[in-house]
Amino acid sequence: MSMLAWSCATVDRQADDLFAAGEYVQAARAYEAYLDSGPESGPGTSKALYRLAVTYGSATSSLYDPEQSVALLQELLSGDPDGEYSLAAEVMLQQQKEIVGLTAVVASRRDLIRNLIDDLSRLQEDLERTETEVGERNETVQDLSDRIERLRREIAHLSKQLSERESELEKLKEIDLEVPPI
Repeated sequence: MSMLAWSCATVDRQADDLFAAGEYVQAARAYEAYLDSGPESGPGTSKALYRLAVTYGSATSSLYDPEQSVALLQELLSGDPDGEYSLAAEVMLQQQKEIVGLTAVVASRRDLIRNLIDDLSRLQEDLERTETEVGERNETVQDLSDRIERLRREIAHLSKQLSERESELEKLKEIDLEVPPI
């Protein structure tokens, strides 16, 4: 039993040395090993939880995970609410909760932006398709308009010819009426 206590204290000291040296990832692993050994609640456990929370809560850390930081801070405060690290843990907990909330808002907004971009892309494709269809229909309308205009000219020409023929026919009738029957 005393060997286990000595081992935990050694791991804790090793973790403290790594943390002080700025080796946060290795320190975090050592603190996690220390906490996994099941130490009793107290200053050592609070310090390990707090330093792990700081490591997970730092945006520059490769272990950055604000949700994990929140969980560690809550564990610290539930196990040692009046301890040496409790005030700093409460302040950090509020900050980390805000970060988690803002991260969720950012993720939601990114999803919304992605959806809007997808919608915009679809609308642009629809617009291009519609413009193509309108262009094709405009060509068809123009072709039909040209055809109608040609038919109108042809009708006008034929109407003129008909009128001329009717006039000629009337003249011929008059001539025919003037000629005495034989």
